[in-house]
Amino acid sequence: MRPSGALRVCGLAGVLACLGGLLRPLPADLLAPVSGTEVVDRHGVRLVYRAAPERAPGQPLTLGEFGADLVAATLAAEDHRYRWHLGIDPLGIARAGWNNARAGRVVEGGSTITQQLARNLVPRGPGFTGKAGEALLALRLEAWLSKDQVLAEYLSRVYYGNAAIGADAASRLYFDRPPSALSLAQAATLAAIPRRPADLDPLRFPLRVRAARDSVLRRIATLGTATHGTATHGTAGRGLAADARIAEALAEPLTLTSPPAVGEAPHLVRRVYQAVPRIRTTLDLTLQHHAEDAVRDVLAGLAAKRAHHAAVLVVHNPTREVLAYVGSGSWRAADGQVDGARAPRSPGSALKPFLYALALEEGATLAEVVADTPGTWSTTHGAWHPENYDHGSAGPVTLRAALARSLNVPAVRLAERVGVADLHHRLLRLGLTTLPERPAHYGLSLALGGGEVRLDELAAAYATLASRGRWRPLRYTLDAPRTEPIQVLTPASAFLVADALDDADARAPAFGRESALEPAFPMAAKTGTSTGWRDNWAIGVTPAITVAVWVGNFDGSPMIDVSGITGAGPILERVMAAAMAGRPVESFEPPPTLEQRAICPLSGRGRGPSCPDTRDEWLPASTQLEPCDWHDPEGLLVPSSLSAWASRVGVGVRPGAGPVAVAGPADGAIYWLDPARPAADQAIPLVAEAPPGALAIWEVDGETIATAPSPFSARWVPEPGDHRVTVTVDGVRSAAVRVWVGGGP
Repeated sequence: MRPSGALRVCGLAGVLACLGGLLRPLPADLLAPVSGTEVVDRHGVRLVYRAAPERAPGQPLTLGEFGADLVAATLAAEDHRYRWHLGIDPLGIARAGWNNARAGRVVEGGSTITQQLARNLVPRGPGFTGKAGEALLALRLEAWLSKDQVLAEYLSRVYYGNAAIGADAASRLYFDRPPSALSLAQAATLAAIPRRPADLDPLRFPLRVRAARDSVLRRIATLGTATHGTATHGTAGRGLAADARIAEALAEPLTLTSPPAVGEAPHLVRRVYQAVPRIRTTLDLTLQHHAEDAVRDVLAGLAAKRAHHAAVLVVHNPTREVLAYVGSGSWRAADGQVDGARAPRSPGSALKPFLYALALEEGATLAEVVADTPGTWSTTHGAWHPENYDHGSAGPVTLRAALARSLNVPAVRLAERVGVADLHHRLLRLGLTTLPERPAHYGLSLALGGGEVRLDELAAAYATLASRGRWRPLRYTLDAPRTEPIQVLTPASAFLVADALDDADARAPAFGRESALEPAFPMAAKTGTSTGWRDNWAIGVTPAITVAVWVGNFDGSPMIDVSGITGAGPILERVMAAAMAGRPVESFEPPPTLEQRAICPLSGRGRGPSCPDTRDEWLPASTQLEPCDWHDPEGLLVPSSLSAWASRVGVGVRPGAGPVAVAGPADGAIYWLDPARPAADQAIPLVAEAPPGALAIWEVDGETIATAPSPFSARWVPEPGDHRVTVTVDGVRSAAVRVWVGGGP
């Protein structure tokens, strides 16, 4: 046989095979009623059962029962040529391909309603074969069912978010009425959701959903498919022209009903829901109830302080399984359906542990001393003067104390040392997805909460402290695949950070000894409070359990003097106690690369003969400790870099020549003057770093503006312009720092 003849035979065989496939009857169980879904906890206890009311056996809804407005809106949103194609739409496929090519990414699909129904009935396989199988099933559906039957099946099975399968369930959930009673605006709202049910969740993103609804309404107007007042709600019986109905629908507010609770743990149920017969969550319902009780009781006590919502996650560290999940203060509240576990919020100091871990990996030790003294840093918004929570300064502190007490200025100095880019990269590796900007966008403030994080992702990051630095995502269902851990922190840095956060002695000066952070078992704990009392956090980690808590308001309104220790802390205390009940008491195990050494708690050096106190500190085994030279028989003598602090507290400074420098303002600092405020109220503090001396001479642009005895501090009332500041102590002149001042009258 010649090649051309062989090709004709193969082509004919292919056509016959396709026709045979189309003519083959549909499987008897293909259109079986949609089954309900049971969601259970880890022990098999039911959390909720979601039925599919529109597909009760023997009682499927006909197309007419969905209402003409919903049909028109669905066709406009999904497939306006539905009545004319045979299951696949070549024009739609071509248009989608062109638009995707122009955008350089997938922005539009070419699937018809029939193809979407086929995909719902039989999950599509990968690649071209899967797409071809979907198209063939769509053609078979069109061959064996009427157009009205296909559309009714689609509306009965499509997913509308929040565990609502089918338009009848969605209509009753969002609008408390059957689909035939929807207004045109409500019908357009439902029609907009199926393309992106997570992004177009009416309960979470009403403004976004309204914009999508309006887009559908304008599409109906363009197509001219609006009915003339046939709806039974809003425009019933008015006989309005189609264009008037569209205008009225565009003006209609997004009238959602407050949905009933969806059973136990509604936020988690919504998160894991899919149309399968049974979903086995990782939840422990008894512990879930303990967490819900703690949230309810603590928020009741904080109501007068305008704290209305909280979110809690309990994680089993070895498996990363979520044992309890509370998304808000009350599901029935007006904004209670917002999921606080996934809402990005300002973390305050809650990111500091990961900064310290990075510094420890780059050679720092918990014994190292850092100055908690006032400092000024230049930012794109001008000079920045970070302060501690109590507005005080502790002077020289070890990194252990600085972390345990959550001191801000030492954290900024540490971030300056390790670099914001490295810190940002580390946070991304720890699974924080809400820091998308370049590191320079956040600057040093990233160390103090200058970004937003999610509670669920923060809980997973903290769980690495109990897992020798290994990160894994959280698991919400027992059937979810297990992922291999990723080594993000070193075992040594993870242990050292956890040990510092579990140090009651180091934490006591800031939090006391009877706070919510001091249970009867070992627990690393960290709080966070954002600027303006808008968010507060408390995270506790034991070897077995991580509990993460957020307290605040979803509208961003501030609370009244509610911090991490007074808001989220009491919830952490109660939930952690419940989660640890019956578990063996465990301590964090140090890796073999560390050993304990006796140090002076003030200088961080090896214990000297005159040191009044000592403590044991975990250090790398290779660390060479110099003996403390701050204490001698004559008293305490600190390095010259701490002269300002020494003068304030009345201790001596070690004699001997040393560098003279301008410690504040920082070189390159930018200030803006407010013309509405007196100039004297906007004076810039001048801070010197120098050994003891008689007198300091401060100069700006070569002119003396102040003289000051030790500790040499002064104040300068600036004028707009570019300035150079120097200080001279006993004839030793510092290098100049450049300061730019803008604004003014």
